[in-house]
Amino acid sequence: KELMDPVLGKITDSTQIADYLNSRFVTVADKALEANPKPPLLVPAQNNVPPLTLFPTTSDEVIKIISSLKTKCSYGIDLVSSKLLKFCVMELTDPITLLINRSFAEGRFPTRLKLAKVIPLFKQGSTSDASNYRPISLISTISKVFEKVALTRLVTHLLENNLLTSQQHGFIKGRSTSTAIVSLIEHIIDQLENGNTCASVLLDFSKAFDSLDHKQLLTKLKALGISGISASWFDSYLTDRQQLVQLVHSDNGMTRSVRSSLLTNSRGVPQGSVLGPVLFVLFTNDLPKYLQEFATTIMYADDTVLLLSNKETEPLEVSTYIALNVATQYCHQNRLVLNETKSQHLIMGRRKLEAGTLPNIDRVEAAKYLGVIIDTSLNWTSHVDSLCRKLSSGLYVIRRIKTISDVQTAKTAYYALFETHLRYGILVILVLVCVGYI
Repeated sequence: KELMDPVLGKITDSTQIADYLNSRFVTVADKALEANPKPPLLVPAQNNVPPLTLFPTTSDEVIKIISSLKTKCSYGIDLVSSKLLKFCVMELTDPITLLINRSFAEGRFPTRLKLAKVIPLFKQGSTSDASNYRPISLISTISKVFEKVALTRLVTHLLENNLLTSQQHGFIKGRSTSTAIVSLIEHIIDQLENGNTCASVLLDFSKAFDSLDHKQLLTKLKALGISGISASWFDSYLTDRQQLVQLVHSDNGMTRSVRSSLLTNSRGVPQGSVLGPVLFVLFTNDLPKYLQEFATTIMYADDTVLLLSNKETEPLEVSTYIALNVATQYCHQNRLVLNETKSQHLIMGRRKLEAGTLPNIDRVEAAKYLGVIIDTSLNWTSHVDSLCRKLSSGLYVIRRIKTISDVQTAKTAYYALFETHLRYGILVILVLVCVGYI
């Protein structure tokens, strides 16, 4: 109903509120980067790899992609939901195939497909504080079909030429949060069994997907063989993207929809897109190379952990400080924001009490990584307690549903609220058993 701004004061007009939120969402990454030093951008080493070819698609491939989309009723500015697209798949396949092939051939991404509708989602706190709203971006469903076709060619190119770092577990076939957690736990246990003290630094990147510099991203893509007409296509895909904010409000008992004016996104990858997360992975693909002399890096998209070990605590402190400094300089040179206040530092091993702290980063006894709570004693009490609380809450909901609905609905709730947490939660125990730790 209203927002408060320290300069403008109270904003009550619905259209002005939409414009205000849109401006905030578009500029949030720029504001986060203001405090960063601005050294010259890091120039990536050029790899001698064959160029990526965005070869033409076929009607069969497009049909398969459309059929694989999750059936949803939500839609972007073009009003085409995945449900509608799947319903009209036979009528729309040929024109979409034609448009994709023309887009690839000309190295241009359709302007109309670069528009996003943003719905502000209230998180918590005061409803009049704009910082308490998170943007949910709805992009064109047809755009996702374009992106999925491009993604298959991009991933094939990356895998065939072995261009992806083995330390990255995000959005890569055969890797997942599970493989990242397994790698993390196995590494820590190996170091402890060898008599080392192990340090873990969990890095937090602020507005990671929103802050990517387009010019720097395209330079990094070129180093991975994305050049020529393919580079032009990705350049067109990234640049000149626009968004508006849509608000739904009640006025005299009537539900009305209000839209802001369009604003251009000057950096970042599109939220809710298919290619966005993969492009972030490629942007940070070279990070482990700069850290390999000092630390082992484990990454799942922007969730990054630095692992260091030594039998003596003093050299461990020095190498940890150097690794953190290298990571910080990498962020500055790549226009990323390392949030030190949300980053965490853990020490594990018999001599952990002798180890010092890092400047500006909290040393903690337990930290959550990809949903798993890791504590410095590796007794997993915190993780098990958290898992039990989730399972208890799930059981309560399932019992309530069973009293007002049928068994099938209760089963659906069981799979969503209980089994998923249980399967993921016992992953840690299985890893510990497999490595002979318990």
